[in-house]
Amino acid sequence: MRHPYEKFIRLELFTLAAAVFIGLIAMFQGFLLIIFFCIFLLAVSMIFEGLIAMNTFHTTEGLKQFIKAAMLLLLTLVLFFQL
Repeated sequence: MRHPYEKFIRLELFTLAAAVFIGLIAMFQGFLLIIFFCIFLLAVSMIFEGLIAMNTFHTTEGLKQFIKAAMLLLLTLVLFFQL
C-alpha cells in the first residue's frame, strides 16, 4: 500500500535533489541565473514540505514552511530584478 502523500514526498525530494545538483553546477560555473534557479528550487521544495505538513495535521509547521518559502521567493525575485 502506498503512502497517501507519496506524490508530495517524491516531488519534495526531486526538487531538493535538483537544487543540490544545480547548486553544485552553479558553484563551478558561477552563473547568477543558475544560482537564482537553485534558490527557487529550494523554495519549491519548502512549499512541498509545507503541503505535507498541512496534510498531516501539523498546521503550524506547514505555515512556517510556507512563510519561509515565500520570503525566500521574495528575496530571490528582488535580487533578480536588482541585478
